[in-house]
Amino acid sequence: MEFRVLGAVEAYAAGASIDLGSRQQRLVLGLLLLEPGRPVTVDRLVELLWGSDPPASARGTLQALVSRLRACLRRARDATGADPSDSCEILRTGGGYLLRVDPGAVDVHRFTELVTRARQADDAPAVELFDLALQLWRGDPLADVAPTDVRDRLCAGLREVMWTAVEDRLEARIRLGRSREALDELTKLVAEHPVRQRLAGQLMLVLHREGRTDEALRTYRDLRARLVAEFGLDPSPELRQLEAAILRADRTLEVAPGRPTGRRADPPVRPAELPPAHGVFVGRRAELATLDGQLDAVRCGAGAGIVVIDGMGGIGKTALALHWGHLRRRDFPDGQVYLDLRGFSPGDTPMRPAEALPRLLLSLGVPAAEIPPTVDAQSGRMRSLTDGRRLLLVLDNAYDASQVRPLLPGNLAGLVVVTSRRRLTGLVVREQAVPLSLAPLRPAESVDLVAGCLHRSRPDERAALADYCGHVPLAIRIVAARALELPDRPLGDLLGELRRGRRLDAFAGPDGPDVNLRTVFSWSYRCLSPPAAELFWRLALHPGESVGVHAAAALAGLDVPRVRELAAELHRASLLQLPASDRYQFHDLVGAYARELAEAPQNAAHRRLAFDRLLDWYLRTVDAAGRVLQPHRPHFAPPAPALVEPVRVDTYQTALSWCESERTNLLPVVRAAASGGASGHAWRIALGASAYWYIAKRREDWRAATRIGVAATRAVGDRRAEGALLASLATALCESRRYAEAIELYQESLRLHEASGDRDWRATSLNSLAVAHAEAGRPDEALATFALARAEHRLRGNRRGEGVALQNMAQCHVLLGQPGEAIARHEEALTAMRDAGDRYAEAICIANLGEAHAELGDHDRAILRFREAVRLHRSTGNEHGRARTLLALGRSLGELGDADRARSCWRRALAVFDELGDPEADEIRALLGEPTGA
Repeated sequence: MEFRVLGAVEAYAAGASIDLGSRQQRLVLGLLLLEPGRPVTVDRLVELLWGSDPPASARGTLQALVSRLRACLRRARDATGADPSDSCEILRTGGGYLLRVDPGAVDVHRFTELVTRARQADDAPAVELFDLALQLWRGDPLADVAPTDVRDRLCAGLREVMWTAVEDRLEARIRLGRSREALDELTKLVAEHPVRQRLAGQLMLVLHREGRTDEALRTYRDLRARLVAEFGLDPSPELRQLEAAILRADRTLEVAPGRPTGRRADPPVRPAELPPAHGVFVGRRAELATLDGQLDAVRCGAGAGIVVIDGMGGIGKTALALHWGHLRRRDFPDGQVYLDLRGFSPGDTPMRPAEALPRLLLSLGVPAAEIPPTVDAQSGRMRSLTDGRRLLLVLDNAYDASQVRPLLPGNLAGLVVVTSRRRLTGLVVREQAVPLSLAPLRPAESVDLVAGCLHRSRPDERAALADYCGHVPLAIRIVAARALELPDRPLGDLLGELRRGRRLDAFAGPDGPDVNLRTVFSWSYRCLSPPAAELFWRLALHPGESVGVHAAAALAGLDVPRVRELAAELHRASLLQLPASDRYQFHDLVGAYARELAEAPQNAAHRRLAFDRLLDWYLRTVDAAGRVLQPHRPHFAPPAPALVEPVRVDTYQTALSWCESERTNLLPVVRAAASGGASGHAWRIALGASAYWYIAKRREDWRAATRIGVAATRAVGDRRAEGALLASLATALCESRRYAEAIELYQESLRLHEASGDRDWRATSLNSLAVAHAEAGRPDEALATFALARAEHRLRGNRRGEGVALQNMAQCHVLLGQPGEAIARHEEALTAMRDAGDRYAEAICIANLGEAHAELGDHDRAILRFREAVRLHRSTGNEHGRARTLLALGRSLGELGDADRARSCWRRALAVFDELGDPEADEIRALLGEPTGA
């Protein structure tokens, strides 16, 4: 099969065109073809197809589009008898789709491959290769399927590669002495693209060689006037030098006799210092495109010409810089200079400018005897030598901005690429450098790297190894090297052995410290300030996947502003990630290194205190949140004394928001408390968090944590707490409709409440047991148990608890077909809630009374109750309750024939449900005869 996206999206099988279906189907295929072999997320596909406000059905529609595309491709393959191994397949992977296809079957990838070959070839074959590459362009990529804004987002870099290829082809022709052949094309291109400075320079040179010097100079003046008027910029230094050379009739601009290639003589020194690129290089397409774009920007006079690549040790910064440098070395005819600044190296101090500048000057051909004696003079000489030269300067392994700044050229026509483990913000701010932060490889890319290093591995083994290595290139290469030393040993066996040891032991290579991941991380660690270094290992004591700033403050025993300062230092050193505001996270392998430091014997006392502070912070904050989320449930007082100050969560929203921010941490914290000998903290945190788990319906976490909590109460012999935890576990099971297990646990908890004399928890558990009976379809048993709960609450003087039991009894009477009894219980519940002063619950009671009257067909009474409840819901801020009551009010009005008022109530309810994002909105739309979100 053959696929085309450089123009209209087309596909061919055995030379026959394939019907790809609708525009959206072709767009989906085009998007996948731009990234073959790499997953494209569903979210990204939905956003590209429908924009920032997709319909609710977008995901389902996308699934249907992919299904139809698969069918189109399958039919084409079957009809033409195409070899299945030469065809393509759309696979579902993780959160997206992946197109398995030979890149050589896709025009855009044939184009980039031809351009790469052309840039590595001599001029004559390069022209032929560029011609072949450019012939693949039939128009703008995705021209017939994507709107302009989407094409601009996706294809701007690709267009720039195309234009650079056009310019490279013309330059090769000019060097071959074929200026007259290039003249007509250049004249047309400059007229169509008047601010592309490289095209203008080529036209100026050709016109001058053809004896049309006045036209060459007019081309420069026209370009300069347009750049100043439109962008406020002057032409590039290279173009200004060309104009000056034309004005002085510089003979080096002419084609020398006997040199039909037109190549100018090499400069006295043309350094080629780039070390060999790493053997297997995968991925980093976006980063390579950024480097390409910055080089193009420099050529257009629009960029500073400095790119700073940062990232954690072993992430592939140097590999990226060298790979790109070798790919684009033809774009730097004045040479490529490389210098290791030793910012993070074993046993070395960072190279000072006084040592670095002489090395750079020697590389540029300055004899040692002529190197100036001072740093300032050396820096000035460096700027003079590099002015206007198309040179690549790679400054590898930089320590900080102050080390790099004196080494920077002035008006370089090439590019400076700096790599560092630190984020060199100073260069970004002062020198307008472009930051390029490297993350771990994507899973598919890291699998490709494993495959490139270990050809004998199976796909499942590759994925397991890539995941174990955290998708870090250096880690993958180290483990792959170990596997190659044992060719007869299955890779799965090696992985099993590695998993049984300490995590970082797997990444200790045999060839020195630079291939030992533990040592590589240590170079970054030792450059931290002492407070930041201590925070680094303390953060590793947190058992969850990310750490909030307040939890970090508890671990460190510091205030929040100070923690933010130190965390920023860790982030700049690429030792800490910031997944969200005020949240911190380690990469897996960096986290393993931090945990090793935390477990060092000298940190034992500090480690225990930090862990105790963390647990105390969680206990007190989750207890405060639970009291807000379920204020009427019995609670246990936190132990004294307090080691830390909890987060303030004194409103429902702040309590819920805090719990949401910690949702992935609560269960790991309970586990860590139990395994760390803090049983009292384990059960208290589990019980406090149950209020959130109930509201958020996170039943698996709830059950798992509560079982740990039950075991913790038994470990310390606290029968009262055990009863509360068993009741909580029973409620979690009841939420999952496991009623038989729940009822058994409620009964066990009641026996413990009775033994410990805890009447508050007994009343709560009785009510919950009755709910379980009711939901299990046992209304008689439920009614009797609710009566016991009511009696217990009455004995305790808890009118609100009594009101809840009465409401539940009323619902049981409804199930038993006893509407009169139901209304009587609702009336009693209403009185109890009014006595308790609970206006929120009072409104619910009134609405329930309305429902009971409506069930009996007494819609006049129902309407009165509903209207009263609507007013009270509004005053208490219960918008959901108000909307549900408006829905019921509308039904009763409709039953009495008042259709207009009924529809008015439903529209008011619909507005609330839409604002809340409640699915009941669709029910109201159905009543109104409007289309639903489905």
